[in-house]
Amino acid sequence: MRSMVGVCVVIGSFVAVGWSGEAQTDAKLQEKPSIHIGGGALISSQPYVGTDSRIYPIPLFAYEGKRLYFRGIVGGYWLYSVDGFSVGPVLRPRFEGYEEDDSSELEGMDDREWSIDGGLGLSWLTDFGLFGVTFVTDLLGRHDGQELDFGYTILFKWGGCDFIPSAGVRWKSEDLVQYYYGVEADEARFGGGITRPAYEGNDAVDPYLSLAIRRKLNDRWSLLGAVQYEWFDSEIKDSPIVKDDYEASFLLGLMYTW
Repeated sequence: MRSMVGVCVVIGSFVAVGWSGEAQTDAKLQEKPSIHIGGGALISSQPYVGTDSRIYPIPLFAYEGKRLYFRGIVGGYWLYSVDGFSVGPVLRPRFEGYEEDDSSELEGMDDREWSIDGGLGLSWLTDFGLFGVTFVTDLLGRHDGQELDFGYTILFKWGGCDFIPSAGVRWKSEDLVQYYYGVEADEARFGGGITRPAYEGNDAVDPYLSLAIRRKLNDRWSLLGAVQYEWFDSEIKDSPIVKDDYEASFLLGLMYTW
């Protein structure tokens, strides 16, 4: 269940990229909230040693009001919204991490728990695209870290489809990196088929790209496809419990819009 909810966080970002750019562009023409609901399948890579990519059946959900929004299980409220510029609080769970029994190569590692992050989000819609900045911090005292995300999204139409590419960079604090990717001294292992030295990570900067494509079937139904790719900073990929220098997700789904 924990892994499934974690995938919903990724889906929330897909829905946000795939729809909010268009929704905010059309906000001048319509004030009513929009609701999107559906389902699909997602293939997600797993960065930790001994783990394999997984396929998940997933629900899709998004609500975009004039101020309140939910994208997957990520929510926020625009306290101030004027002339394309919006700012307000944001709340989202963080489901990075693992359990010891996810892989034999993680034997001896303490479980890394989920948490809830909260902070501030800013959005600026211009003639050149949608710029977004989000800063969040751990609210449950588990990783005790922070993350700062800068993103840029555009929307264009071609061949009867909506294309929504996005690019950005995420700064992750030292505490966040150490909790999810570090190895404490008492977790180090040498023998029994496991070679795992202690590892201390510093803050990291991870660039990412994503592309969402939507094809309207009629006024209500749409096909949605998306891919998201994030490259790990050396502070993460050099960890002995990380096997890849990237994390990728692929989505195909069907959505209904009210």
